[in-house]
Amino acid sequence: MTHISKHFLSPEVEVKLIHQFAKFFSEQSTADIERLLSDLLSPAEQIMIMKRLAIVIMLLEKQSTYAIGKTLQVSDSTVRDINTKLKLGQYSFLTKRYENKKFDSKAFLSILETLLNAGMPSLGKDRWKSLR
Repeated sequence: MTHISKHFLSPEVEVKLIHQFAKFFSEQSTADIERLLSDLLSPAEQIMIMKRLAIVIMLLEKQSTYAIGKTLQVSDSTVRDINTKLKLGQYSFLTKRYENKKFDSKAFLSILETLLNAGMPSLGKDRWKSLR
């Protein structure tokens, strides 16, 4: 769970910090950004961000909230909350990136599925063969 200080920043300082944060990341290679994210975020926070992005992509691909929840192992209310925000335009940048196909959503979802199923037997007929 994320812990946020009870002391609030002024809106002006917050905007400046976000701008500097974005600038810091924009000048990095993909490999460097991966290392930065692993340094800054816990594994749970990284998964949370990946799942949130996956929910947005799956909603854009017209998947049902039920299917998204089951696939990503998140609650239906989480998917509905993100769907509401998506409809209100809160994910407009992600939507534009998705529509421009500058992001390989199929590869992302495939990797996320592999990650979520890590350690689980396959769903085929021989799924428990490795345990015999």
